Amino acid sequence: MEKLQRKLKELQDEGYNYEESILSPRRKNVLLKEKTLPKQRYPELQIPEHIVQYSMSHIGKATNNFYSRNLIGEGGYGLVYKGKLGGMPVAIKLLRPHGKHHGRQGFPEYQQEEMSIMFGIPQVVVLSRVKHPHIVKLIGVCPESCGLVYEYLPNGTLMDGLSKGLPWKDRIRILSEQRSALAHLHSSRPHAIIHADLKLTNILLDAGNVSRLGDFGTARVVQMKPLEEDTICRRTNPMGTMGYMDPVFFTTGELTAESDVYAFGVVILQVLTGLLDLNIVEQVQEAMKMDAVHGLLDASAGTWPEVQAERLMRLALRCCNLERNRRPAATSDADWRSLDILRTMATASKSRKWSHAN
Repeated sequence: MEKLQRKLKELQDEGYNYEESILSPRRKNVLLKEKTLPKQRYPELQIPEHIVQYSMSHIGKATNNFYSRNLIGEGGYGLVYKGKLGGMPVAIKLLRPHGKHHGRQGFPEYQQEEMSIMFGIPQVVVLSRVKHPHIVKLIGVCPESCGLVYEYLPNGTLMDGLSKGLPWKDRIRILSEQRSALAHLHSSRPHAIIHADLKLTNILLDAGNVSRLGDFGTARVVQMKPLEEDTICRRTNPMGTMGYMDPVFFTTGELTAESDVYAFGVVILQVLTGLLDLNIVEQVQEAMKMDAVHGLLDASAGTWPEVQAERLMRLALRCCNLERNRRPAATSDADWRSLDILRTMATASKSRKWSHAN
């Protein structure tokens, strides 16, 4: 286990150093100095007819020519701008142009996979057919700039919410919403969908702090086993975010729905404790052994129902079990009873306050 943790830390440091030394100096002119990727070079990019296609001119106007103050996020895959299209606020994600990642061994193959991710089944086709109240809505695409246009969610990410002391009742509701979103993806037919990068910063919040699962840039479609509910694993290169990545996926390259469940377990622990450490699973396990779980609950969220919160924490540790078959399924309501009870308590508490106020 210690060897695995050291390896995870090494890869995280390597990824960070690569980002800073290679990508950071090029961020400001990433869209201006490179030619946009011609759509005809990638005939396999099949965009569904009902998805709106915007020109680069539209995207430029929507973002005020990519004004720096409209830049609301960036990462290894691309830049995210706030903009307006047809008077509607939108979030526009632009893939880093082809040829931008020189110097990485084997990167041409990585770029080809990156393109298939951004404009293949997971990002466009899947999001165009997945309709769920807690999954971000894809509005359109810009083939010229490899851009994706989403609904804009003004309250940032769940990580932002935690840093501002989001109340425990809202935290529990959001966890329940995201469990529902995962169950929807994993039960999709004929192909299950695995998000593969579930984390605090990929859970977005609208003006009322209602959550949406976003960033399907690493999502994968997995074939279902005939006459069974289980999914066949998808073998691929390890991807995602350190700390949230399923150790089994990291060591074997086998991606399954249980990989999402592992990441969700980490998210639950972070929401309950406010801790963001890479070794949060081990910290909570140690606290369990010392009967000190209540001291871990994030006080900035208010007064937690401690007994039920501890039960949810134990469920989160089950999600992070190193044996996949011991993890709860996102699609199994029976496995998530402790979360449902907390959601009911939170809803009832809010209802009582509303009743007294009126």
